[in-house]
Amino acid sequence: MGNSLHDVLATRRKDIMANWCALVHGTIAPEAMAPTELIDHLPSFVDEVIAALRIAAGLPSVVEEPETSETARDHGEQRLRLGFSLDAVVREYGALHDAIIETARNAGCEPTASERQSVFSSSIVGISKAVSEYARQRDAELQRQHNEHVAFLAHELRNPLASATYATELLKTKGFIPTDQRAGEALTGALGQMTELIEHALHMARAATGIELKRELTRTSSLLDDAELVAACEAEDRDIDLHTHIDEDAELFIDRRLVLSALNNLVRNAVKYSCRGGHVELRGSVRGGRAIVEIEDACGGLPPGKVEEAFAPFIRLTTGDESGFGLGLAIAKQAIDAHAGTIRVQNLPGKGCIFVLELPTTAAVAVA
Repeated sequence: MGNSLHDVLATRRKDIMANWCALVHGTIAPEAMAPTELIDHLPSFVDEVIAALRIAAGLPSVVEEPETSETARDHGEQRLRLGFSLDAVVREYGALHDAIIETARNAGCEPTASERQSVFSSSIVGISKAVSEYARQRDAELQRQHNEHVAFLAHELRNPLASATYATELLKTKGFIPTDQRAGEALTGALGQMTELIEHALHMARAATGIELKRELTRTSSLLDDAELVAACEAEDRDIDLHTHIDEDAELFIDRRLVLSALNNLVRNAVKYSCRGGHVELRGSVRGGRAIVEIEDACGGLPPGKVEEAFAPFIRLTTGDESGFGLGLAIAKQAIDAHAGTIRVQNLPGKGCIFVLELPTTAAVAVA
């Protein structure tokens, strides 16, 4: 029993790390790196490998196995901060595996097949967790940088575009740009589209980097009344029967401006894409501590494949429509997600579709 691999390794942790440092120093890791930064969480991971060997041998262990520990994730995050490549993270766990086996053999202990398999499996788990956390943190940082870049560009474009729009309107009033000519209409339309795109880009960038919610108490009925009012004129113009039905009202603690903006977008879309003379209904109810808002339209149903990509940026749900940029639903989803809510669409082929919003009520938030 005294010659078991876990016993040998338990008394030779320093030897393991010395062998590992010799394998990675100047190859996988820079020569100038401080020893404490180089070794990082790996001694703790070695303890977890020993724990896995003990558990496999039917012995108790007070240390977690790699399978349940977060040590490797912490190591992956640290390696990202220090500028290690993903390849280096993988290779250093391979080097640790080799250092463990080498240390055992130098001590006169030849690991059994099952012990080698246990060490190998622990190394794979370590690689998987470290790489997963490294990639997650890296992707989050890249996304943050991208959003900041987009927000900066959009913000810088705002002022010159506003000046161009103002100048165009001024030239129109002075008669230099005839308002009834195609060129003048095209210029005005293009400036309007650019303004809309920039505002959408700013909204999405802010949402993606974390929306600062300015919460207040409101009710589902109040939101639906306001959304109906915003779309009422267009509904009347298109002979759309637009009305609201509240089955059960709910109190919400939300950023009212943000949620109402998302709701307005959905209701305007419902009116815009419904067949002329059609019917659009807004419904409010409560189920399982969540406020349910449904917007049912008469658009005739969504084309195949559109339900799955409905909330992706730059996706237009209806074919042949070139207005807008396909960002409204993506922005609406970000707003609802920020409130721990959900948004989905149910397709009714040949009839229309139902957009469903769910938000936690104040009662549910208080219980949580």
